[in-house]
Amino acid sequence: MNLTLSLIWFLFFTTATLQSFSQGKIEQSKQEIKKGNKKENDPSSQTARSSKADDDDKTIGELFFEGVAKVFLYITYYSTIGSYKTEDHLHGKVTRYPYYNIRSGNYEKRDTVSHSKNHFRFDADYRFLYSNKHLTGNQAKLNIRPFQYFYVQAQYRLLTERDTNTRSNLSLFNFNFCYDRIRFERFNLGWKAGICYIADNVNRAGFSFGLDAEAFLIKPASLYVSKQWGSIHRVAVNEFEIGGKFHVKGFNIHLGYEHLKIGSPLYDYVSLGAGIRL
Repeated sequence: MNLTLSLIWFLFFTTATLQSFSQGKIEQSKQEIKKGNKKENDPSSQTARSSKADDDDKTIGELFFEGVAKVFLYITYYSTIGSYKTEDHLHGKVTRYPYYNIRSGNYEKRDTVSHSKNHFRFDADYRFLYSNKHLTGNQAKLNIRPFQYFYVQAQYRLLTERDTNTRSNLSLFNFNFCYDRIRFERFNLGWKAGICYIADNVNRAGFSFGLDAEAFLIKPASLYVSKQWGSIHRVAVNEFEIGGKFHVKGFNIHLGYEHLKIGSPLYDYVSLGAGIRL
């Protein structure tokens, strides 16, 4: 209870100290995405890169590169995928919902699932985002988990900015392929990669990469954190979330904090929402 009250007070004061001069943030973000970062199109930088590539086109250089690439790929594979022969936690199956058996989070131990079937699970969440009376938002997220090996994620944010005479919207979509590298019974950590897209007369897409983690400390609570880096038209679109969830069977409520960077403007929100696991 003390932890919950502390989190609520922290989020309240974080929001209370935000600057009230938020008008124009959304339009500024949209204009920066449309304009793009044109520094990468500088002909002189392209010429320099081309010249450097020509200088490196040598037999010894190619052999060295191949050796480094093999080592890199070997290390990358085991750090991002893992070894299914030696890491038992990778075989833990997806649970029906967190704490369905009191102790397990999103995954359950291999030795407890010999008679358990694979669960095809949908995780659907909605959150209301509040920064101040001028800047609010809505967020919806869907995770589709066909089994323990990977899942796909779709996320939508609608950010709204109002003043006396105008209203601006920004729609941000994310579509990710997700893989949990660590699948412990009370903790999971993974990466995701995919596409981010902004609508509302911007209509541009880019690539993104991120990390997700959730810790199931004690029933019925869990803590989650998510960080995603993206780029649209060579402009940063970064997203950060942290918060707590309270699980009741297949349902949950959550309270958290979100920080977004879309171009140069920064957005800070308290989030409150609910979810269901099917």
